[in-house]
Amino acid sequence: MNAPEGPAPPAPAWSTPPVRPAAGWYAVPVALVVLAAAGLFTTLALARGDTGAGAGPAVSGDAASGVPVRLKAGRTYFLYVRRDGTAPFGCAVEHGGVQGGVQGGVQGGVQGGVQGGVQGGVQGGVQGGVQGGERGRVRLTRKNSWSAADRPGYRYTASLTAPVTGAAVLTCRGTDGPLLVAPDGTAGFYTGLAFLAVLAACVAAAAGFVLTLTRRSRADQRARLGAPDPPGRRA
Repeated sequence: MNAPEGPAPPAPAWSTPPVRPAAGWYAVPVALVVLAAAGLFTTLALARGDTGAGAGPAVSGDAASGVPVRLKAGRTYFLYVRRDGTAPFGCAVEHGGVQGGVQGGVQGGVQGGVQGGVQGGVQGGVQGGVQGGERGRVRLTRKNSWSAADRPGYRYTASLTAPVTGAAVLTCRGTDGPLLVAPDGTAGFYTGLAFLAVLAACVAAAAGFVLTLTRRSRADQRARLGAPDPPGRRA
């Protein structure tokens, strides 16, 4: 006797368990922040100890009579001339003459009153410039010229490396009119880029952390409700 034909019983529904991101995914944004912070600290350390970065404010003066500057040995400085001015072909740094003038003025004032102070100041300045001054030529280069900032009325013309530390007088030949001396700001530029990179890394790390937390929470909720994972999220 044959069994009556009829519709087959429905097959049991099989579903894959919800995909739940592992807790190890939290290590990705943490590692991103750690690497960004390490890069920032490294950049700051290199910028602080970099001998190619200038220091001090920008100053201007006559190129022939001399520009009073404050230098730091080994640091780089940019030279600017008027936009219609000629570029210098030779520069020299004199270090120590200012201090001699001050000392001579003080000594002359103590010894001979006001008149003696004036005379002593003049004599001390001359003697200090001749005896105590150290004058040396500096080589002009184009180091870090790409980072030279635009200054109204001036154009970049050369870079120099300071041979001494302290107050000095810079004189240049081959150009007439005012000369602007500014410290090299390349180290500050790299530091700014490092800060921007750290900021972008922190934003990416926060987004990754929130995404991982959200997916884990949704997977736990679907597992409690017994709902299958959406097709697009299956492993």
